[in-house]
Amino acid sequence: MKPTGRSGAVALVVTLLLAGCTGGEDGPTGPTGDDETTLVPTPAQTFTGAPGTAVYTYVNGGLVVTVQLDGNAGTMTVHNGTPHDLDAPDVYVLDALDGHEIEGEVASAAPVPAGERSTFDLTIDEITDAANIGLLVLLLGADNYGAFVRTG
Repeated sequence: MKPTGRSGAVALVVTLLLAGCTGGEDGPTGPTGDDETTLVPTPAQTFTGAPGTAVYTYVNGGLVVTVQLDGNAGTMTVHNGTPHDLDAPDVYVLDALDGHEIEGEVASAAPVPAGERSTFDLTIDEITDAANIGLLVLLLGADNYGAFVRTG
C-alpha cells in the first residue's frame, strides 16, 4: 500500500472509531445498558461529622476494626470474626503535611480472642484534626495489617 493509502486507511479507522463514540448520549452502560463496561464517576467525599472528627474502618477476612476520632482522641473497636486470636492492636499515622510517622497510643491494648469484640481508648498526640491524617495504619502485634479507609 502506498503512503497516501495508509494515511487514508488510518483516517477511515479514526473516523469509524469516533463515529462509534456517543459521548454517553445513549444512556447508561454496563449490565443494564448496551455495553459491558460500566463508567462510574468517583463521587466527592462527603463526611457529615463535626469538624475535627473522623471514622476510619478496616475490613478484611472477618476482621473489622473501627476507629472513631474527635481531635486526637477516640476509640478503637476490634471485632475479630476470624478463627484466630489476634495480638494487641495499635496504630500509626502518616502525617498529611510531610508524611512523617506518628505513633498512636492504644490504652490497655490486649489480644482479641477469635470471635470476640473489644474496644480500646486511643490517642494520637501529634494529630489535632482529622485533616492532618494522611494515612491511618493498623498494627496487630508486630504485624502491619494495612491502611484504614475513612468512612465518616
